[in-house]
Amino acid sequence: MTSGLRGFFRRNVSEIAGDPVLRVYGSILALVHVLTFVHWQRGATLRRILAAEGMPICWPFFEDCHQLRVLGPAGVDALLWGYFVAAVAALLLFTRRWTAPAGYLVLLALEVAKVLIIAQDYRLRLNQHYMAFFVALAFLLFPAKRRVLQYLIILFYFWAGTIKLNPEWLSGASLYRKELLWLPAVLIPAACAYVVLLETILVFGLLARRAWVFWATFAQFALFHVMSWPIVGFFYPSLMFLLLAIFPLSRLFAPESERPSFARIEGRLEPRSTYALLVGFSLLQLVPFAFPGDSAITGQGRLFALHMFDALVVCESHVTLHDGQGGSRRIKVETGRGSARVRCDPIVHFNIARALCRQAAANGRWTEVDLSLRSRRTTEPELRSVVEIERFCRTNPSYDLWRPNPWIRRG
Repeated sequence: MTSGLRGFFRRNVSEIAGDPVLRVYGSILALVHVLTFVHWQRGATLRRILAAEGMPICWPFFEDCHQLRVLGPAGVDALLWGYFVAAVAALLLFTRRWTAPAGYLVLLALEVAKVLIIAQDYRLRLNQHYMAFFVALAFLLFPAKRRVLQYLIILFYFWAGTIKLNPEWLSGASLYRKELLWLPAVLIPAACAYVVLLETILVFGLLARRAWVFWATFAQFALFHVMSWPIVGFFYPSLMFLLLAIFPLSRLFAPESERPSFARIEGRLEPRSTYALLVGFSLLQLVPFAFPGDSAITGQGRLFALHMFDALVVCESHVTLHDGQGGSRRIKVETGRGSARVRCDPIVHFNIARALCRQAAANGRWTEVDLSLRSRRTTEPELRSVVEIERFCRTNPSYDLWRPNPWIRRG
């Protein structure tokens, strides 16, 4: 088994080291980690979320993440700078064929480290990390790397387009900071509709044999990400420009017979692993539909799928703290800065209640906690009750990843 695993990694390393395009793309994926460092460093994001004195918001698969909060702000900064140095090292190692194997190992270690960092707190979840992870997975562990990367990125856009098929997106209501968009307000609905067309249909022009179709399609995606900058900030468009680089690189430096195409997919000319990855990724996008209710509000199943703009959710959350003398006080929960797609997720408010229960056990200033979360899409007139849990500490609910949670109302 050990020799088989060694051979598996040797084949992947050899494919990258022997292909100048893949070595360049390896450096680009290392640059993705540099970009992640900049994102986490800005506003002390990682320090603010992971420092030991902060309130942890744990992922459902790691509900006791608070037990690993041992680093102070200086320790988190040291971790982040070490991550940056490793990313720069990987970028440089991929520039030479003979050092590319070392670059592969460093990039693999970076991906593991990034997953472990993000697993420490649910607020670190971003669609950018989700897509970058799948691209790195394909690059590091799958054969026929040039083509599988392109198929996968096309699926990113396709599935992102399908979840935008709703009134919130098509009307532009799901966008925030619309006043910063480089478009007149009257054109925003038409632009949103065009994005759906681009992502679900025109995206397949990236597989076109005719050069003008390919470059026209590629230019439209470049323009789309430039236009998105005022809405989503620098991280998402910068990341997508890096991931999309595989398309012009392969187009310019590969024979036509090696390009991805519908014919190769339909003719079963790709490795079985390619089909497994593409089908597996697509099935993950269907998971939210297996849960009842409005997944944009309940959040259930969204852990497995793309986390794109499809509806803007607003919410009000309160906790009621009960003391041992029969007194109580109701406090509005402020989730502060963070991803707009995460602030109203029941997981966040569930974790706040859990943290308050731990504090109750530690300081005795209160003995019990009630949690209330009400949410709505911006196009809806009234808030809906999503979570109402009395005596949270006593009932001690848990979050089930695989089945509907009875304490989350359908929304």
